[in-house]
Amino acid sequence: MNEKWKTITKFPDYDVSDQGRIRSWRKPGRKPNQKRKKPKFLKPWLDKDGYCQVTLCKNKNQTSKKVHRLVLETFVKSCPKGYWTCHNNGIKTDNRLINLRWDTPKNNHADKIKHGTTNRGSQHGLSKLTEKQVLKIKKDPRVQRLIAADYNVIRQTISLIKTQKTWTWLK
Repeated sequence: MNEKWKTITKFPDYDVSDQGRIRSWRKPGRKPNQKRKKPKFLKPWLDKDGYCQVTLCKNKNQTSKKVHRLVLETFVKSCPKGYWTCHNNGIKTDNRLINLRWDTPKNNHADKIKHGTTNRGSQHGLSKLTEKQVLKIKKDPRVQRLIAADYNVIRQTISLIKTQKTWTWLK
């Protein structure tokens, strides 16, 4: 399979491939019109959410860009309003064109649930309860105020659990 390369429209000194790789023709510290004889491949790093990013320069200004967005914007088109970049297989570092698409936030969230990559339950950074505690709460016959006091949460949290509005996947 041949890797296809296209110049990044907003950053003409850089190319992106359909395999999610970025290369630079820019010679750092030189006149802007000087190019390398051979391109330099950029090494992406992971941002706080686990997505690949690279730093691109234009007119002496550096900008960090997510690789998956560069691939889609270069090979498909710019992002339609209200759409997000989605990874078909749920792997945030797989930036091949065949694995990417523009889609709605709702469909992206459904994908995250399907792939098991959503932060729900005790994996969510703001969760005060574990799955084990929630299962105990669901079975606890006492009044919600007392249960809430035992787990150091507000009564409404207990109400949402008991009425199946949150933690719905736990039975």
